[in-house]
Formats: sequence, structure tokens, C-alpha cells
Amino acid sequence: MYSRLTRLLAVCFFAIVIIQGFNPVTSINFKKDSIQEYTCLIDVFNSRGIFYVGGSGPNNYTKIQDAIDDANNGDTIYVYNGTYYENILIDKIINLIGENWDNTIVDGGSSGNTIKIIADNVSVTSFTIQHGGIGVYIFQSSNHSIYKNKIIDNWEGIGFLQSSGSTISSNIISSNFFEGINPVQSSSINILGNTIKENLQGIFLSKSGDNNIFGNNIKSNIRGIEIRSSSNNNLIYHNNFINNDEDNAFDECSDTWDNGYPSGGNYWDDYTGEDNNGDGIGDTPYSIDGGSNKDYYPFMNQSGWNLPPYQPSDPSPENGSSAVDINANLYWTGGDPDPGDTVTYDIYFGTINPPPKIVSNQSDSSYDPGLMNYSTDYYWKIIAWDNLGASNESLLWIFTTTSTSNTPPDKPIKPSGPKSGLINVLYNYTTYTSDYDGNNISYGWDWDGDLNVDEWSIWYGSGDICDIVHSWSTPGTYIVRVKARDIHYAESNWSNSLTVIIVVENNPPDKPTVKGPLNGKIKKEYEFIFHSADSDGDDVYYYIEWGDGTTTGWIGPYAYCTNVSASHSWNTVGTYHIRCRAKDVFGSQSAWGEIQVTMPKNKILNFYILLLNWLFGRFSFRFWFL
Repeated sequence: MYSRLTRLLAVCFFAIVIIQGFNPVTSINFKKDSIQEYTCLIDVFNSRGIFYVGGSGPNNYTKIQDAIDDANNGDTIYVYNGTYYENILIDKIINLIGENWDNTIVDGGSSGNTIKIIADNVSVTSFTIQHGGIGVYIFQSSNHSIYKNKIIDNWEGIGFLQSSGSTISSNIISSNFFEGINPVQSSSINILGNTIKENLQGIFLSKSGDNNIFGNNIKSNIRGIEIRSSSNNNLIYHNNFINNDEDNAFDECSDTWDNGYPSGGNYWDDYTGEDNNGDGIGDTPYSIDGGSNKDYYPFMNQSGWNLPPYQPSDPSPENGSSAVDINANLYWTGGDPDPGDTVTYDIYFGTINPPPKIVSNQSDSSYDPGLMNYSTDYYWKIIAWDNLGASNESLLWIFTTTSTSNTPPDKPIKPSGPKSGLINVLYNYTTYTSDYDGNNISYGWDWDGDLNVDEWSIWYGSGDICDIVHSWSTPGTYIVRVKARDIHYAESNWSNSLTVIIVVENNPPDKPTVKGPLNGKIKKEYEFIFHSADSDGDDVYYYIEWGDGTTTGWIGPYAYCTNVSASHSWNTVGTYHIRCRAKDVFGSQSAWGEIQVTMPKNKILNFYILLLNWLFGRFSFRFWFL
């Protein structure tokens, strides 16, 4: 029989073992993290998107300013035709696009500035902007695009103050009471391809240097260009100065008025020099009033520097093709080597040689001839024209239509690839479809949402994946679609669209904050709240390290300013560093945010363990059964 002490000690031992558990080594077996999303109680940025003003959509805005106020950085605001009596303030990164520059009108009501821009990276396209103090006022900001607008009947057309890095191109800037374009304390502005007419001064630079002015028609102003007040290192070339009343140019600073030889300088309607060597450039310089500046290579003829458009090429159907589908469309490659030039096309098409002209001044490089006849020869050619009257004619092309019916390819699947990115970065996109007749397939990609093919791929087998790369040179929201054609040039319908948002630059999310209990018990799950803001309003992913060798991996994306809850438990006693970092949809990552948590030992168990250790040491001879 055992003594009472022995029995008592045995009971204590087994009680402690039962309480402590039979496996004193903790296993790495934790409950899967529970992820839950909570929305902040502050303004939340949505993903970059498109807002509509005017038109007949049920949720469209009636005022441009209301759409801007609700927009986020990177959004596009599309404005339907109409007259909008507003004084607009743009204080965020947006693309403001009008339906048509003749009929989408922003009227400042002869009070205040029509459009004032105080944010960076703003684009304004396809509006008539009228009746303001300043039509477009760019104030202490940079990297804007003001493209293809009519800026008329304002006190001043476009004004800059302490701004830089913008491009003013392909606008008509006319009938403004003072300056057409007026940079003040501004630099690195590109002014190209504009018609600047019937203003007091076409362009007036004050304390503004390192700007480029080229390819403009500057005519019928009181003074063409005026440069004052330490506006140095400006480059002015390939402009037409015509019929400016007082003088074509005045420059009291130190600037360059030509681009060297043979590129040349400008055309001046009052130049009286000669061209004895017949190179189109005057043999003597043109002197600029106001100082010692000269155009050393003045042109003898208006737009004498202009190069004609590229010869239209790469016809589709290919020249000499046979068995062409009777529903085939015509495509070609065009363009122009001169910055700022616009190109239109005349189309000649028919069953006789030479073919008749059927379309004039078309801007697209494709044409649908309608249903053609079976087993018929068709002739066609294209003449390209630039906005300065230069032209270039393609070769004569011929194809023969098929004698039998042909089934076009199925509609391709929606393009797959990145939904956001940066300018001038190549991104991969894929799609595929099949052809009922088993023909090879080429894919036509529309990268800008205008339902015109911008690029045809190589040929793929029916059902094979088309993989293609593309980049965008300007920021904006782009609608990407794709269609397929077979070897007979029969085309499918357009695929469903993919929206891609392209920005100039991207800021990483802020360092996440981590909130939750700082201590607890092992094997009990605790909830932690993770939060990161993103100055661009981008969606955010989170990566969480729990400090015990386990992570969540990248989870998300979550909308900007969303609190994300994640739960976790630890199986061993210790101190753990919970770390979290965020990345946006462009892949930019934040710094690590972290907190320290402690999982202490159970105080009751500690007491029994200490008691058991004491008993083992004091009465070890009684535990012979162990």
C-alpha cells in the first residue's frame, strides 16, 4: 500500500497533466485567418472611372463642376454636346473630354475664368471655351494637355502663372481681347500645331524661359509674338507669321528663332531676302524687332518645312488577295512625320481601273465598302492629306472576292490583361476565339475605344491564344476591344470591352496602421484592423506577417480608405511582431506598418507547473511509477 503522501502526490501529478494537456509541445496548426472588410466613416475614393455630363443617361450630371467635385484622381469626365454656363475649377487629376469641339461649349458668362486648373496632370480636349476672363487659366501646376479646343472670345485665351511642363496643341485660339497664349513665370511649355489668330498678341511671354513654340499658324493678330522680362532660352521655329498688323514678332530677350540647317526657322510674310541656291530657305537672316535676335534660316514659302504625310501602305486585304470575303473591310496604315499635323484620307474604290473617289476627308484609316459581289475584282487606293495641304498617294491595290460563302470567326473573349498602368510602359493582353471553318485568325485591337482597329496581330490557329503588347503615351481611361478576322478577311463582332486606366505617375499607398489587442492568450483568435490610404485613390492590397512564420499572402484589392479586419491565433507563448504592407493596383508598395503583441503563459498553469517541479525535486523517490 502506498502512503497517503504518495497517493496525494500522484493525484496532484495526474491533475496537472490533465490540465496542462498530454502534448506539451505546441503544434503549428492555427485556424485559417478570417478576413473581413469594413468601410471607413470618411470620404471614400472609388476606382478611377468615367463620369458623364449631359446626354440622356439616367445618372448623368447636368453640370461639369458637379462631376468634377465627385470625381477622383485619374477619372475621366465625358461631356455631351450642349452649352454649359459655368466657371469651372479643376483641382484634381482628371481627363475632361467634350463630345465635339464645335458643339460642346463651356461659357464663362463674361465673369471669371471659364476653366481654372490648379491640379497637375489635367487634360482638356474637344471643347469650345468662351466668354471668360481667361479661357483656360493654369495656375501653379504642371504637366497638362490642352488639345483640340476652340478658345474664343475671352479676355485672354490661355494663361499660365508659375506653371511648367504642359502641351498646348491643335487648338484654335481666336478673337480674344488680349493675349491668345500668355505664359507668366512659366517654363517647359510646348506650344505646337495651333492656329492663333485675331488676338491682341498671339503669344506673349513674360519672365518665361525654356519653352518650345513650333508648328503654329500665327496670323491676323496685332502682334504675332511678344517676348519680354527675362524670357530667355525659348525655341521658336516652323511657325507661319502672316498678316500680323503691327509686327510679326518682338523680342527683347535672348532666344533662338530657328532649328538650325536644314530644319530651318519660320515663315515670315514680310521677309524680303532671296534664295539663290533653291533650298527653300532664305540666304540672309530675318531680324526680330526689339533686340538682336535673328531667324538665320527663314523659309521662302509658307509651311516650307512641312513634310507630306506618310504614303498609305499595308493594305488589308493584301494586294493581289483572292477569295476575299464579300463583307471584308478595307484597312491601311497612314500618319504624318510632322508633330502636330493632322491627316485625312480620300478613298478611291470600285470595280473599274482607275477606281472612282467615293469618300473625301475621312480621318479613320479603315472603310466599310458594304456587301461586295462574289468572284469580282476590286481596285482601290488612298490619298493622304495633312492640314497644311501636303499629300501622298498610295499604290493601286487589287483583290478578288470569294466565289462561295464563308463563316466569320466567333466573337473573341473579353481581353485579359492589366486594368491600370503608367504611360510608356508595355503591358501584355490576351484573347482568343475559334473559326467555324477552321481558318487561321488575325486579331484587330482597338486600344482607344473608338471602334476602329488600331493594330492587327499576326495569324493564329483557330482557338489559339493571341498574346500582344501595347503601351499608351498619354494618361487617360481607355476602352480596349478586339475583333477577329479569318484568312478571307471576314470579321467577327467586337468583343466585350476592358477598361484600362493609364496615369503619368503613381504614388505608393501610405504605411498601414495596425490596431488590435497588444496581449492575449495562446490558441485564442484575435481580430486586428489594418488601414492604408492612397493619395491617388487607387484600390489597395495588403500583405500581413503574423510574426510566427505565417502570412496572409496578398489579399484584396480593397477600395481606398477601407479598414480590413484579419483574425489570427498563436499556439506558443511569446512576443510577436505583426507587420503589414500595402500595394496599389499599379504594384507600388508602402513601407511596413507594425505592432508588437505578447501571448503570456497562463498564470494558473504556471503555479501547478512550479508545484510539480518542487514535488519532483523534494519527493522524487515517491514517483517510482514514472
